[in-house]
Amino acid sequence: MKKTRWLVLMVVSLWTAVADAQQRPNIIFIMADDLGSAELGCYGNTFNETPNLDKLAGEGARFTQAYSAAPICSPSRAGIMTGQYPARVRITDFLDNNADRYLDPAKSYTVNRALAAAGYHTGIIGKWHLDTKFNDPKGNPQQHGFNEVIGSETKYIADGDYFYPYDKISTFDTGSAGEYLTDRQCSEASEFILRNKAKPFFLYLTFYSVHTKLDAPEALVKKYKMKFDAKYGAGKAEALFGPQNERHEADHLDNPYLAAMIERIDAGVGTVMETLKKAGIDKNTLVIFFSDNGGVWHLGNNGTLRAGKSWLYEGGIRENLIARWPETIRPQTTVNTRVMATDFYPTFLELAKTKKRKDNLLDGKSLVPLLKGKAIAEREPFFWHYPSETGRWVNRMCSAVRDGDYKLLYFYKANRTELYNLKKDPSEQTDLAAQMPGKAADLKKKLDQWLKEVDAEVPDTVVKKKAKK
Repeated sequence: MKKTRWLVLMVVSLWTAVADAQQRPNIIFIMADDLGSAELGCYGNTFNETPNLDKLAGEGARFTQAYSAAPICSPSRAGIMTGQYPARVRITDFLDNNADRYLDPAKSYTVNRALAAAGYHTGIIGKWHLDTKFNDPKGNPQQHGFNEVIGSETKYIADGDYFYPYDKISTFDTGSAGEYLTDRQCSEASEFILRNKAKPFFLYLTFYSVHTKLDAPEALVKKYKMKFDAKYGAGKAEALFGPQNERHEADHLDNPYLAAMIERIDAGVGTVMETLKKAGIDKNTLVIFFSDNGGVWHLGNNGTLRAGKSWLYEGGIRENLIARWPETIRPQTTVNTRVMATDFYPTFLELAKTKKRKDNLLDGKSLVPLLKGKAIAEREPFFWHYPSETGRWVNRMCSAVRDGDYKLLYFYKANRTELYNLKKDPSEQTDLAAQMPGKAADLKKKLDQWLKEVDAEVPDTVVKKKAKK
């Protein structure tokens, strides 16, 4: 009798474990590079064509106040991978070829490692940019424990490498002439999904596009040049973006090369969704679409938001965020609650039905209640710190805090604070610091306390300035 009862309990326990594993969603986190907040149709763009991303938003949730952890690539990625403010991990600017910093596996327990410990199969396809010492890496994706690493950069890739044969991605050692990098990433994503469909997986699909240098298949560029001429006048596209413009950049919205790059991202998202349906797992897969930071301020379309990449104004840090998960998220959902990139880590942990390690500090909060359509309490203040130690853009060296509707920026070089009411003034045109000194002082105090808490590095221009006194 006891043996029979023991067997029954074992069977029930096994069945419960299997059922629990099946209930946990697969997670696909798709990230564009330098995508402006007004580049997608579902965010108001009428020039670019993004039917698949628009459909994704229609079938799920579109967030209107989603923030990156930084206004530039490496620190924003550090925030996602660690769930911590980048200032804590000492990555606060882009890592170039000469960088002596990297995301240290001994100090940072990345989200993929946490998910792997919970039974997820993990993979990255694409850009990492958290270690640029390629000949002697100390913090590359393999060293951070991804089960599969596909198409991550093996040379510094800042100026792009969009057509096969690839010079800066030697892990793609095969391909066909004219193959476009974004398309290759998405075909690899499809294969990853199909070979791992029987178990929970986490896929980090991180595009190199739309980072400059801009480049795209010529036939698609031609399509958008014709569209540009129809909108702005015959011959305008060639005058701005012809052969004389090697980088395909111009201080003009509706760039045909940028539009073509975005269309290939959109097509790739469509490929991923078709593969999920083919595999029969689309209903229990959470698909997230995000950008690492805002569009380049003179090139990308950030809508009415001020400035762009490398600035702590809204154009640099407020991003597109789309989430689709039919089992949980209602179609046509709009989420106006402010959220932060550091929230993804605890969100994924909750979905995986696991808890963070006791020694692993997380700055974010789980978004699962929002995904389920529930209201959450007013968020704690959000903080940013951009000392620009790599770029050396002294006018952009800044720290910022958003608390409720108010946002304060402190610019180090000018020793100047600016205060904005983002509910009334999302374009940050009316500085209220002089009109509301009490509010400005209160937010500056919170910002200073946070900078001290995370032991943030003060820009050295300020240190040198003080030393001269």
